[in-house]
Amino acid sequence: MNDPLLSVIIPVYNAQETVSRALDSILGQRKADMEIILVDDGSSDGSLEICKRYAERDPRFIVISQKNGGPGAARNAALDRARGRYITFADSDDAVPGNAYTRLLDAAGDADLVIGRFNLITGTKAINRGYVRESLTLGKDAFLRELAVRPGSYYYSALWNKLYSGKLIREHGILFDTAMSWGEDFHFNMNYYRHVRKVAFLQEPVYNYVAHATGQSWRALYRVKRNVLIKARLYHSLKDLYRESGALEQYRRYVNRYIFNVTLSK
Repeated sequence: MNDPLLSVIIPVYNAQETVSRALDSILGQRKADMEIILVDDGSSDGSLEICKRYAERDPRFIVISQKNGGPGAARNAALDRARGRYITFADSDDAVPGNAYTRLLDAAGDADLVIGRFNLITGTKAINRGYVRESLTLGKDAFLRELAVRPGSYYYSALWNKLYSGKLIREHGILFDTAMSWGEDFHFNMNYYRHVRKVAFLQEPVYNYVAHATGQSWRALYRVKRNVLIKARLYHSLKDLYRESGALEQYRRYVNRYIFNVTLSK
């Protein structure tokens, strides 16, 4: 069997109320040449059974079940299985707009990364978010210039509005740090950005992100010592990106400013 064009990775944890909506939105995509890897991360509700039902109906679904290890561990398990030329991520409580994957793939060209706009869903409102104002492709230097201004924003630090090269991820062994209780998406992206040559930007929204403050996120705000250590790791991953690219002196004030920002408040 030939490898699929696209691998969609979705960690699932106690998401029985929302996961069907997420999976139905992916089934609604026009791109048929894809695999959808669902990793149940030790759910205690009916999430795993729902995932299995989708796999029974559609062979493109692959279900992995493991003990709870957090979203980073779940995504790593999926990356170990993923065979797509391109890789994208989704969360089990969000949704993907119609034809989003086709738009991302069409925009890829010879770029190593595609970044699309996204809809921030708050209650009944949908706010179209994104910073680059036109569909274009930038080289590494120009991309670093755009990134420097807002490295911690969802636009750049989140996973779900992007299309990644599966080959690049596999060649460089890029994985999620399972020791991080938050910020693992930012850390993954900074490691990935070190290897990109060209980045394509897409003006259409490619993801519907449902904004909500979970109890876990709010509790994390009060774990001061741990958060300081995580923040320092994120800062160093950003700093390493610019240092290895030879652009640290040019953007040092932006990089240093990041350490004072609150990453949880993107």
